Amino acid sequence: MLRTEDRAGSDAWRSARVSRHGLDVDGARWVIPRFVRTKVVVTGANGFIGSHLVDRLLAGGDAVRAMVRASANLDNLADALARADARPELVRAALTDVDAMAAAFDGADIVYHVAGLTAAFTRDEFARANAAGVANVLAAIRQAPRRPRRLVYVSSLMAAGPSHPEVARREHHAPQVGYTLYGDSKLDGERLVFAAARAGDVEAVIVRPPAVYGPRDLDMLQMIRSAKYGVIAQPGLRPAWMSFIHALDLVEGIARAGARGRPIPRDGEHVLADQGCPFDHVPEDISHPAGAGIYYLTDGQRSTVVEFGRAAAAALGRRALALPMPQVAVWTVAGINHAIGRLRGKAPALTLDKARGSMAPGWWCDDSRAVRELDYAPQWPLARGLEHTVAWARSVGRL
Repeated sequence: MLRTEDRAGSDAWRSARVSRHGLDVDGARWVIPRFVRTKVVVTGANGFIGSHLVDRLLAGGDAVRAMVRASANLDNLADALARADARPELVRAALTDVDAMAAAFDGADIVYHVAGLTAAFTRDEFARANAAGVANVLAAIRQAPRRPRRLVYVSSLMAAGPSHPEVARREHHAPQVGYTLYGDSKLDGERLVFAAARAGDVEAVIVRPPAVYGPRDLDMLQMIRSAKYGVIAQPGLRPAWMSFIHALDLVEGIARAGARGRPIPRDGEHVLADQGCPFDHVPEDISHPAGAGIYYLTDGQRSTVVEFGRAAAAALGRRALALPMPQVAVWTVAGINHAIGRLRGKAPALTLDKARGSMAPGWWCDDSRAVRELDYAPQWPLARGLEHTVAWARSVGRL
């Protein structure tokens, strides 16, 4: 059942002008005309990424519906809901309730599907939250009386699988299935989005972020806390290349994907139709057609877990040493955490699935397509981003 709780936000939604002419082509870019106040829905709006996206869309002048579960904690939305001017319309609808979501999506221009599960114990848990969640979102889009034109699905680099040790992941690289349960569930969601786009149900764009950190995040904060005590746990004996992104850069890229991103084409070769290239393939043209409609977003740097930890330590005014952990040590710690989490009924930060992912040959990607097609320009390099994150964590008593 759909519940609307904010009258001012609801009024802003109803008064916004809705464009029925689709997205206009401006040269090589897709843009929403400036005279249109875009109506958008954000699922998982109270989460780490979702709440930052709500802030970014409001700042851009969009009329925002913030969709959350009935039992959702709204702390991350406190500032947005307290705005004196435009603020989001808060609606409560579960990802399992297609009717409620269809009502929430009615009249929207763009749906940003951010809600998902990042930590769980089993494949079924991930599938119910991620793949089935996408299926229900698509069903709600089809059912909405005034169907949204565009869906932006926030997936993950892990959907594609690990990168080659010396070649960054690109959008046209074939995914590696079976590496992590989480990644497989996000890839299953991508394939559902791809099928809907090919069927003409909705324009669709997929965004694949790497490891995300920033204010309001609690998962990566644990790495920062370790650096506070002078220790950086490095899975494996050699550091692997990774990509990171600050939450504010990520939501800027997501918003640009919604407004300007080229959608998944209705025909032609595509990586999600099992027509991708080997993951060590470097094309002459960064806009390889097999990756159309997919965007990697990063901070523009190639880093490692150790470099992340040292930057965090520097932001804290400390020094930290890397502690290489053999695979057996990683598996042992993860197994203990996994067992304790099972007893408590809550997945810990380091599960067996995350341990498997941590020992990959690399998790880094190339955001050249986003830079070229979205005019994406990251503003938060690792050192600056971690200084910002540490300042937030201290201000709220997390460090």
